[in-house]
Amino acid sequence: MARVALVTGGGRGIGRGIAERFAADGHTVIIAARSQSEVEASAQAICKAGGSAQGRTLDVTDPSAAERLVREIVSTHGRLDILANSAGTSYIAPLVLADPERARAVLETNLLGAWIVSRAVLRPMMAARWGRIIHIGSISAEVAAPFATIYAASKGGVHALVRSLALELAHAGITVNAVAPGYVRTQLFNETQGRRAELKNVPREQHEADLLAEVPTGRFVEVSDVAWAVAYLASEEARSVTGQVLTVDGGRTAV
Repeated sequence: MARVALVTGGGRGIGRGIAERFAADGHTVIIAARSQSEVEASAQAICKAGGSAQGRTLDVTDPSAAERLVREIVSTHGRLDILANSAGTSYIAPLVLADPERARAVLETNLLGAWIVSRAVLRPMMAARWGRIIHIGSISAEVAAPFATIYAASKGGVHALVRSLALELAHAGITVNAVAPGYVRTQLFNETQGRRAELKNVPREQHEADLLAEVPTGRFVEVSDVAWAVAYLASEEARSVTGQVLTVDGGRTAV
């Protein structure tokens, strides 16, 4: 069944992959992110491929903006069935040298932003007694790594939010889950792992080889792997799956 889906952080990386997957499944997709040029490019690419998508600017840390966007979507399309929240950022730094304001921005985007957009979509989903909320978490919530303290804490918070909200909404026909990717080669990955290599004082190529050696499948996760997992959780077939973190990491956390 075709649905109406909101994808935050949909201008690039995992978010864009999710938007493309939803569109390929026949859903109408509203792609939201801070960068107008990125969301427009994503929407245009989807439409050119035969899908249905619109780009909208959104700062997920702004409750009023999130609520306005949801009202617009419902006014235009009559419904909002799915939220896939992929908006996120990172900050890699030794804690002793870390900037509290940059750390605050990570928490506000990754964790508070997840709370804000979840809250914004609830009214139309509760009215329809059907909804799917999927947040992008991370194996960083479970697997420790140096220099990523605030990012790991923010994603751990997202996983906890998912479990708590799932119980709160179970009676309303709304499921709440997370997908926790492992190492996915996106722009954010390139930025954060490049910084980690610098802090480890090793060449970038050596650092990535070390990461790959941790993955039993011997390959980094693809954006499409994550998008398929999100598509499953957004489906009717996943109606009994809620409060879960679906890990897509090539076996990294099984080690």
